[in-house]
Amino acid sequence: MKRTLYFVAALLLASSSALFAAQSGAFIKPETAAKTIAALREKFPAQSERITLGVNQAARVWTKDDGSAAEFADFCSANFLTGAALDTLFDKIEEQFEYIDGHFTALYAQTHRAMDVNTGPLHPADRIFASYSPAAHLQEDMFATKLAFSVLLNFPVKTLKQCSEEGPSWSRRQWAQARLTKLFAYRVPAELEQELAKSLAAAEEYIGSYNIYMDHVAGADGKPAFGPGLMLQSHWGLRDELKGLYSSPAANLDRQKLIQTMMTRIISQEIPAQVVNSSQTLWNPVDNTADGAQAAREPDTRYKIWLHNFKTYQLEAPYYPNYPTRRDRTFNLEKEIPEAQAQALFEQLLDVGAAGKVGALIKKRLGRDLLPFDIWYDGFKARSEVPQEKLDALCRKKYPTMQAFQDGLPAILEKLGFEGDKADFIASKIEVQDCRGSGHAQQADMRGEKAHLCVRFGRDGLDYHGFNTAMHELGHTVEQTFSLYEMDHHFLRGVPNSAFSEGFAFMFQDRDLSVLGMDNPGGKTAALKTLDNFWAAREIAGVALADMQAWRWLDAHPNATPQQLKEAVASAAKDVWNKYYAPVFGVKDSPLLAIYSHLLNYPLYVPNYPLGHIIAYQLEDYLKPRALPAEMERMCKIGGIIPQEWMKQAVGTGISARPLVSDALGAADGI
Repeated sequence: MKRTLYFVAALLLASSSALFAAQSGAFIKPETAAKTIAALREKFPAQSERITLGVNQAARVWTKDDGSAAEFADFCSANFLTGAALDTLFDKIEEQFEYIDGHFTALYAQTHRAMDVNTGPLHPADRIFASYSPAAHLQEDMFATKLAFSVLLNFPVKTLKQCSEEGPSWSRRQWAQARLTKLFAYRVPAELEQELAKSLAAAEEYIGSYNIYMDHVAGADGKPAFGPGLMLQSHWGLRDELKGLYSSPAANLDRQKLIQTMMTRIISQEIPAQVVNSSQTLWNPVDNTADGAQAAREPDTRYKIWLHNFKTYQLEAPYYPNYPTRRDRTFNLEKEIPEAQAQALFEQLLDVGAAGKVGALIKKRLGRDLLPFDIWYDGFKARSEVPQEKLDALCRKKYPTMQAFQDGLPAILEKLGFEGDKADFIASKIEVQDCRGSGHAQQADMRGEKAHLCVRFGRDGLDYHGFNTAMHELGHTVEQTFSLYEMDHHFLRGVPNSAFSEGFAFMFQDRDLSVLGMDNPGGKTAALKTLDNFWAAREIAGVALADMQAWRWLDAHPNATPQQLKEAVASAAKDVWNKYYAPVFGVKDSPLLAIYSHLLNYPLYVPNYPLGHIIAYQLEDYLKPRALPAEMERMCKIGGIIPQEWMKQAVGTGISARPLVSDALGAADGI
């Protein structure tokens, strides 16, 4: 997972007319703006269009605290620039913002370090620092100093429509200027930014500490069903353990069913509170007893946290008059892929016809009817043929410590095809950390700083699940290194949105066995890889749709209770299941899609995953006759332009799920 830090909550608008929709009621009245425009036109008659747009952009967000109407007019007169002076303004802003963004990102990483990195038991002070957002006042400061007004006065806010229609002909500098104005199109109070940071930090702490001691989970015989010392985080650890058990599907079936039951208990909040993050109680998930007796359940904490995030995000609505919901802002402003387009892409992935063929193949390979947890079927990978214990032993031997993995980065990169000097350069810009959660990657925002690759290390080193996650996070950090250190403009650093970084992360993760020297044998490698990609993408597409449906329900029921939200989430998961999965699995009403942890601690982040799978497959398809290192470097240097234009420049076509679905059908016929 890529962790992206949005330090300034100001994003693109939908259309030029929408930009000024909130003009009525603004402190600067239309007549004041008109007089200011007329005066500037006299001074700069050739700049009429720029003047009109710039003055209105600045007037829309100018408040009484910023100065009087006369002071507004004086500011515009003194700060409207042309020619070389305008170019210098942009250059100076971009230079300074690399330092501002870079140091705030580094400060955020430090204040959140104890929450993110396994530094030992959390101290109350750690929670306080984790709720602190260092850059919460940055936007406010930029308006107070009038720098934000200089930007809005001199550079046009570009809408998504304009970026789509005009962007292909823009220079790199024009793209960078469009990304600069995106920062100040909306003005959000610093106090609200801080509240959002606190809410998300609380959710992160809850998820990061939600561990199940598997050697205290009882099977049908009442005895521990898993080996000693196994502690798994929900949901990532539980899911990965379940996937690993496909190495011997018949022998491990009961344990897989047990994990599925555990997941449903967590979703329904029937799990006894005393078994969460505790090794003191023997839990029987089937009977749902703790030490043989009924016990108090977790009190809907999962949904209280989700609801608190929703209500906190609601506080943003007055400052985004054209995008009143979190969904609006997430898809239209952050991802720059409208929700309807994202939904259509996910529904392409969920095509029941293609899934029916692949599902029938899985059923044949397992020798039994499909069960809901088979959404995580892992048998198309070469690792499914290797006992989990062997993979764990291999990884622990290679990476017994965090430092061993850090030191091993250049060799891993060389196995992926990066040449020695380039591999050394990339590795020097990545810092490995022992993660308190399951894993994430955090970018640097200033050259000279390092990206953080955070993965959970066990007492005996990095097991296979940890290595697989580490390869995913390595994909993020390599992207982050290229798209920072080799970028021509600071405001174009990164990729269009997190889904693109997820695409690279999936590509690296898919090469984990190759790095370990265990390439898939046989002549059907490509077909198996396609089937694996399709099945994984289809699974997370359903989670994304359930996530989106739950947030739509919240928008319609803003005063819901945690109990009502719990029921709505389960209903959304079952609705998606019954439409897209039940016809394939032959089982109705499974709530399993609601287990994902990111539904809580990264609101509406999950849609990035199916988008990432779609993007990754298109990139992989393009890369078949090409070298990953050179092409990845080229693609990352395209930078943070809008998604569809990035994809066209990268591979020549827009984003589509149809290639993956079509290839999956062909692969299923060929196995």
